[in-house]
Amino acid sequence: MCTYCHRRPKFSGKEQCGQTCADKAKRACLLCKARPKNKKYHFCGKTCKGIATKLTPLILEIPKGHITYDMVENKFKGGWKVGTPPAITKIFKVIENDAFLKPYDAYRKRVGPKENYLYHGTKRQCQFGVSTTTLCASASCAICNILKTSFKVEIANPGGTFGQGIYSSSASSMAFGYCGAGGAMLLNKVVLGNSFQASSGIKNCPPGNDSVVHDPQGSYNQTIVYNNDAIRPVFLIMFQ
Repeated sequence: MCTYCHRRPKFSGKEQCGQTCADKAKRACLLCKARPKNKKYHFCGKTCKGIATKLTPLILEIPKGHITYDMVENKFKGGWKVGTPPAITKIFKVIENDAFLKPYDAYRKRVGPKENYLYHGTKRQCQFGVSTTTLCASASCAICNILKTSFKVEIANPGGTFGQGIYSSSASSMAFGYCGAGGAMLLNKVVLGNSFQASSGIKNCPPGNDSVVHDPQGSYNQTIVYNNDAIRPVFLIMFQ
């Protein structure tokens, strides 16, 4: 049946019954997929939002052709600085509950309201995002652990060029170097506050600053935050 109206058969080779439902599906609620999403939000209303948040940690696959899929894909391509970007196979929305969001919102209120959307590439040791949306139990599967608890400074590599922090980048190509086609990439919302512009490696965030930015020639951007509450994953991007 049509994936939008759920009343009529799919048109041959399509997911919807016709052009009307195909157009509506581009703006559909990511949970019920039967009603239009509410403006800038991902759900049609409180009912679908409530159902989804009760199931967290949760990711919802965004159908190809949906306006949100197109937005994330275009941003990824626009952030690719070197060579040809790899083909994206799947994009998921990371669903957040209040316990996940409140520390971030409090930090943002304290440090500054501006949000930056930055990439973080990481490894996976399971089929999460490929053949399953169930998080694995492995303590060493980076992607599953990030989606359970968000990022943790305390388990970051203390030998990093800019010290023990959470690294992300405005360049999707830079982040891809850390995950490759077999890994996973997160598009995150990040609060930078006062940023120290670094020209070389340092081991701590300088006093009076909240983050460090290293941006040689605009192609190899590294942005580092040192507080767990400064970053939250928003979208998951898969390549195979």
